[in-house]
This record gives sequence, structure tokens and C-alpha cells, in this order.
Amino acid sequence: MFGFSLAKLVVVTGLILAVWYGFRMMTRIGEVRAEALARNNAKGARKLDVEDLVECKRCSAFVSAGAKACTRGDCPYPR
Repeated sequence: MFGFSLAKLVVVTGLILAVWYGFRMMTRIGEVRAEALARNNAKGARKLDVEDLVECKRCSAFVSAGAKACTRGDCPYPR
């Protein structure tokens, strides 16, 4: 029942090889994607503009420094 036969050895060997080559292929795909990402970043891909936020003295909410006034009457930011 659990004996070794040529058919079982061929199937097990085929499965092992399929898993082995599958991992190699997935690794290669990851390397290609990383190289493409590095090339895109090296070409000067669009960078996002980042703006610092400041805390509102009245309501403690964080807003951009150039924000317009909110609907509150005592908002310290200009309208």
C-alpha cells in the first residue's frame, strides 16, 4: 500500500520540480518589478507635494497653514 513504485516516484519528482520552478518564477517576477520600480524612480517620477499641518488654537484640529476659515465664528484663520 505504501510501497514505492516508479509511477509514484515520477509524480512526486514532478510535483517537487513544479514547486521549485514556481518559486523561482515568482522570485524572478518580484525582481523584475523591483527593477522597474527603481528605473521609474530614477527617471524622476512625479513626487507628491507635502504640506505641514498646524494645530488650530480654538478647536485643536490640524489644518494646513494656508487654510481658509471654517464655519466657526471664532476661527483664527482669515476668510
